[in-house]
Amino acid sequence: MMTPEDIARKAERQYRAVLRAWLAGDDRFPMTFPLGKPAADLSARRREIDHLRQRSKAVLGHGYALEWETVNQRTLGRQTIPRRAVIADRDDYLALIRKRTEFDAFTADADLIRRRLPALTDWLNENPHRVIDHHGAWDDLLTVCRYFIDHPRPNVYIRELPIAVHTKFIERHTRILRDLLDVLLPPSAITADKNEFTARYGLRDKAPLIRLRLLEGQLEWEHDLRLDDLSLPVEQAAHLLGDHLRPRRVIVVENLINFLTLPRLPHAVGIFGGGFGVHLLRGVGWLGQCDLWYWGDIDAHGFGILSDLRGIFPHTRSVMMDRLTFDAHAAYIVTGVAASDVRLDNLTSAERDLAEHVIEHQRRLEQEHIPHDFAVQALRVL
Repeated sequence: MMTPEDIARKAERQYRAVLRAWLAGDDRFPMTFPLGKPAADLSARRREIDHLRQRSKAVLGHGYALEWETVNQRTLGRQTIPRRAVIADRDDYLALIRKRTEFDAFTADADLIRRRLPALTDWLNENPHRVIDHHGAWDDLLTVCRYFIDHPRPNVYIRELPIAVHTKFIERHTRILRDLLDVLLPPSAITADKNEFTARYGLRDKAPLIRLRLLEGQLEWEHDLRLDDLSLPVEQAAHLLGDHLRPRRVIVVENLINFLTLPRLPHAVGIFGGGFGVHLLRGVGWLGQCDLWYWGDIDAHGFGILSDLRGIFPHTRSVMMDRLTFDAHAAYIVTGVAASDVRLDNLTSAERDLAEHVIEHQRRLEQEHIPHDFAVQALRVL
């Protein structure tokens, strides 16, 4: 036979349905639960029935009521036993599962949502627990949503939004805001292939920086820059390289120390590749018009980056990523990581042969172990 705790657990499993019924203006009550067979032992039967009675509405004034049935049993004679627990209405139900305060907060929040943004009604009906999860935040959530409805893709930083909602609130609630805005906004206001909140809804974000080194002093002085190490947003880097410097050669280097120790080279610029995907360089159009070189580790990762970069700029050439360099520095070769998902589509046959070798044998030559004199000699003949 079910215990009072069993009844409460079974009743609580219906909570989502009760919330949805309230939203739809329906009522799921009375709610009835068969209690099952009582214990065969008379003493045990009396204990379980007494426990049910003591926790029933007849004693507590709320919760479930018991429906009784009189039966004749061959061994125990005439017995009156409870057959069903019945929860008559929502008040008894909420008292039993101890959700009265939560339910009242839910109904207040649901009324607020339907009043301020009726377009969320269907979402609300499907997601009542999300409403509960964000109790206390709905006034600000709806304020943010209203702004994006009125000003889609605003092209400002979150901090600049002219609404009385703190930046930190928006940053902490991007997941629920995304769910809401995807319902509320037209497709033209959503960049559907972007998961980052700022990119998805047309906000500005911290621009990734590209770090450059001007490898010839003449470039600095011709353009009155008087500096040689710059970190710029992609658009500004593209403007500087394509509209002003127009270097003849650009060398993309993965390792920071190798980047910082690139030698002076005429009409050349170095780009630090570490820390960003080569896809950022797609926005630097001048790279398609100059001699472009890539220098990375001789391992699966390095050849994968080379292939990706050449996929953007097909004329990209590699430097110090050949068999000669690899064999000349055998003392520095270490065990690499297993890599089965690296794309090598855009490598030359020689590069592919070496790439397949280091992948198969899990070998790695990090570019930082190549002596500086060797690197300078290789770079000066580019």
